[in-house]
Amino acid sequence: MYILETLGAFILAIGILVLIHESGHFWVAKFMGVKVLKFSIGFGPALISRRWGRDHTEYVIAALPLGGYVKMLGEQAGEEIPPEDRTRTFDALAPGKRFLIALAGPLANLLFAVIAYAGVAWIGIPGLAPIIGLVNEHSLAAQAQLQPGQRITALNGQKVYTWEDLRTGLLAAAIARVPVQLQTSDQGEVTTHTLPLQSLKADSVGPDFLGKVIGMEPYLPATVGAVEPKSPAAAAGLAAGDRIISINHHPVPSWESLARQIESRPDKVVELTYRTASGISKTVRIKPQMFLDKTGKPIGRIGIVMAPLPRDLIVMRHRGPVEGLIYGLHSTWQMSWMTLEMILRMVQGFVSPDNISGPIAIAEYAGQSAQAGVAPFLSFLALVSISLGILNLLPIPILDGGHLVFYTLEMLRGKPLSPAVVQKAQQIGIVLLLMLMSFAFYNDIMRLMTP
Repeated sequence: MYILETLGAFILAIGILVLIHESGHFWVAKFMGVKVLKFSIGFGPALISRRWGRDHTEYVIAALPLGGYVKMLGEQAGEEIPPEDRTRTFDALAPGKRFLIALAGPLANLLFAVIAYAGVAWIGIPGLAPIIGLVNEHSLAAQAQLQPGQRITALNGQKVYTWEDLRTGLLAAAIARVPVQLQTSDQGEVTTHTLPLQSLKADSVGPDFLGKVIGMEPYLPATVGAVEPKSPAAAAGLAAGDRIISINHHPVPSWESLARQIESRPDKVVELTYRTASGISKTVRIKPQMFLDKTGKPIGRIGIVMAPLPRDLIVMRHRGPVEGLIYGLHSTWQMSWMTLEMILRMVQGFVSPDNISGPIAIAEYAGQSAQAGVAPFLSFLALVSISLGILNLLPIPILDGGHLVFYTLEMLRGKPLSPAVVQKAQQIGIVLLLMLMSFAFYNDIMRLMTP
């Protein structure tokens, strides 16, 4: 059932984003007077096909949902043009108008992101409170004297409302290679901490950046939500509502700390102290069962599940109509700039290419966000829409950005490039895209194999 839901969310998301993108090309082409022959969502055999309008445009939903296209009269060389339609062909337009048609698709994606982010602001999206739960020894966070229990309130002067705000801000600063000033509050005491992100090593910005590079995790209470039958935890008498206090006399500040301590001790007896829901403190000896993770490394488990987050750790912020629209504009600009900067830093070697995600990862995120609710799914759509828009603006032949380069050169030269040059450039573009897609699939597969 989960696989079907994930697949359905993925197809819905891709369908919406392709529809937005191709609609940009479609409506600007129609405005320019070009005759549109086909509007297709997907590739391959048609599942649904209908003809509408004065031009009898064919509207298609095809079998392969990974993309789409708008077919305009006069796009293909050697195409037979009816005499009455010779003024309505794509190639009859001035290069400036063709430029606008090519640009309309990516711009439609960016405009949709503004609206989607505004919708998220209006609806409100629950977020995790930006409270530190774990700081790794010898990490950047430890060097900055960040400690578990501190609540992060500001990043470089900007208010931090949720853990996602913090993650996005730190990621943007790391990509831009600028230092970060974090302001924290702990029992009324306000402190400033400096993270020298400008001195990060090359290739350090990758998946799980916050945990692996910065060295901190959010606060998730180490409270038991459920106990698996016949597990070590069940045998030791643990029950839902118990709060884990320490392991081998080492404090357990959060669920992440608990998980790491248990996982690091497979088949080793540990002394676990906890407090029951009624407030009684107990100490038991428990031996974590040994399991092998996806890499074959032995890890320990005791058979407990984390309890739902308490209300005071969930932050919900609603914005009004104008403030929400401003949020949509700001978020789209911020994510677009960060995406461009990430691409540049990736080429320079400062950002790990492991950040490139393929269809498998996108499908997984689509399923997770759809299950989380309307606002998280809108946020996911906005992010992918920005990525799609920016990717299509890259000056790679066969993408919209490549066509923009061709039309710009035509305007500067006063004549189009020769068909042979365009064909060779498009062949190079196809090879580059295939390489990128292959690498994205490789990253997806490696993520599935890595715990």
